[in-house]
Amino acid sequence: MNKVRFLCRFLAAFALLLVGWHWSAAAQWCTHALLASAGFVGPSLHGWVLETPPPGQAAPVWVYGHNQVRASLQFDALTIGVVPALALLLATPGISVMRRLGLLGVAAGLCFAIDTLILALFPVLVFYKNAVTDIVGTFLGLIGFVGAPVIVWFALTFPQLRQALRPLGRSAR
Repeated sequence: MNKVRFLCRFLAAFALLLVGWHWSAAAQWCTHALLASAGFVGPSLHGWVLETPPPGQAAPVWVYGHNQVRASLQFDALTIGVVPALALLLATPGISVMRRLGLLGVAAGLCFAIDTLILALFPVLVFYKNAVTDIVGTFLGLIGFVGAPVIVWFALTFPQLRQALRPLGRSAR
């Protein structure tokens, strides 16, 4: 794999996707879908219920009895993590068009599932302050904002990457 060509393809795809993300309503749509999915998943995980006010008003609040935790996350920053994952998939050589389209859908779904888990666990990690919740919260933040796009890309394109990264001496066989 030509590293410079891959880097150029990635940067071009990333730039185009980022422009499309900001010009479209993708961030708002993803935020609404994320709130709906976390509001569905959260109560079954821990019993907290997500109350979402109308758009433009106060932040969503997780409620458990008389306890409340404001979901003080930057949702557009959380959901934009899908953009680098999609750009990496678009830049990866050796994938047919139909397979690439399928992988783009799977990557978007996996990133969305990770974001849902982060938001669903938020009240537990914030309300019950201790070393374990601090460590898990920090780890989930790192995964959600940094690791997920690369991990998803690597997992979905491992066969192509393995071939591209094969040592030169073995590729002649």
